[in-house]
Amino acid sequence: MQKTKQILYCSGYWFVVVILLVSFVGIFDHDLWTADEPRVAEIGREFLDEGASLAVPRLNGEAFMEKPPLYFWCVALSYKIFGGPSASAARIPSVLFGLGTLVFTYLLSRKMYGKNAAAWSCMVLSLSGEFFYIHHKSLVDTSLVFFVTGTVYWLYLALTDGREKKDVFYIICYLCATGAFFAKGFLGIAFPVLLFFCWIVWRKDWQEIRRARLWIGFFIICTGIGLWFWFLRKEGSWEHISTFLVHNNLQRIVPGVGAVYSGGHVKPFYYYLSVFWRAFAPWSLLVPAVFFYAFRKGFKDENRLFLFLWFVSGLLMLTLAGTKRTIYLVPLFPSISILTGSWLNDVESRLINGRFVKISQWVILCVSGISIIVIAGVAYKLGLVKTVPFVLLIPLLTISYIYIFRSFVQCNVIKLSGVPVIMSLTYITLVLIFVPYLNEKKSFIPFCSKLGEIVAVNERPIYAFQPEETTRAVVPFYTGRKLIPVNDLETAKSLQGDNNVFMLVLDKHKDMRNYNNLKTLFPDVILSGVVGKRRNFKLLSN
Repeated sequence: MQKTKQILYCSGYWFVVVILLVSFVGIFDHDLWTADEPRVAEIGREFLDEGASLAVPRLNGEAFMEKPPLYFWCVALSYKIFGGPSASAARIPSVLFGLGTLVFTYLLSRKMYGKNAAAWSCMVLSLSGEFFYIHHKSLVDTSLVFFVTGTVYWLYLALTDGREKKDVFYIICYLCATGAFFAKGFLGIAFPVLLFFCWIVWRKDWQEIRRARLWIGFFIICTGIGLWFWFLRKEGSWEHISTFLVHNNLQRIVPGVGAVYSGGHVKPFYYYLSVFWRAFAPWSLLVPAVFFYAFRKGFKDENRLFLFLWFVSGLLMLTLAGTKRTIYLVPLFPSISILTGSWLNDVESRLINGRFVKISQWVILCVSGISIIVIAGVAYKLGLVKTVPFVLLIPLLTISYIYIFRSFVQCNVIKLSGVPVIMSLTYITLVLIFVPYLNEKKSFIPFCSKLGEIVAVNERPIYAFQPEETTRAVVPFYTGRKLIPVNDLETAKSLQGDNNVFMLVLDKHKDMRNYNNLKTLFPDVILSGVVGKRRNFKLLSN
């Protein structure tokens, strides 16, 4: 009993502090990095422009119909609250959506397996690689994960509750599903819909379809979508609606149609099987043991069945979709995190044991130790050993690891107050040591500041030759000046008659193809800069 109280004490206080530290570290210490983050931040900023439509997201003044506007609204609101556009303010919505996802994960896991398992589940989710990454960037996917997790939570309550509150739970579920649509389109609705019908088919509970009153959900979701489409038609044209529906939803999702999608990210069907292990690291090392335990126990436990169907149905849908990215897996992470968290809770409580369990624990502990050595070695190679974060955190991390390793050897079991704390310190150490160093290489501010000064002095517009999305985002964001796109050489030649034309050119890698095409038309290189390892910017003039 005393041991159980001690575990609950740790899960009640320590894990909250650790999650908050991990959630906010690295939010305020670097500029916008590529690829998606500058685009999202600039679209949110353009909602603040005078006369801007709240229905139509815009990038560099042009309609951007790839995503619905919900997350961009949140970024614009963050700018209003925190004193104007900045990289930090653009990331605040992601932090809040991430914390909201962890709250829903905790509530669902506690409902299924109790408080200590819920604490484990939150630790696993917050410290998984891809979840940590997206919730420290200004990315639309953070809102998608939040609303999908919220929808699934209320769906679980509706499916497992008696008739008394079932209608209320379903209505809240439908409202969250509407939010999932406005986060990232029809993909947000597809996750819970697939889960619902897989649950019905597996359990052969056909009456639940009637009890769910799907017509209410259809009415709620279609009303929200219809209102947005009405404002799109009013503010823009049918082209906005067709671009969103066909190009950015149908061609992305429907198998076969994705082959003609021009936005990239078309991957082979086995893509997610290869990237999952990196995306869910380091906990993916435990997934074989977690699944072995789940299949050995079978699916008499309806909670385990619900989580399994959530993960498998979503993974199957993503596998069949035309376009694929690692980030698309994250809405499935709460399910596998709860399965892993409940397994770790049973291990900690010694409800399960065996050679496979011991090997899995040793693996995760050894990987944690190797990570510390690798961090120290890379920091030494980059000359960062004299920085304050290295001097303070590496010794603390090393001492903590030795203490926890010794505790593991004595008790032969991973504890909630042990390995997750070490992993949290590892994430914090990584961010505080390496992010400032990387920011010097990847920041657009030095180049954009000089660009803004040159253009302001000459009071001339900025043309850009075939600008990519990142260029159309960072230049307006950091200079306040929108670019005028020039999409072909004939249009560029027509500008030669004007005096003092500024043409911004970007070449990726080292081929300098665009610059070579334009250097005879615009021979003067006014400004040159390299951002990261791939982006070579040049400001040319005639």
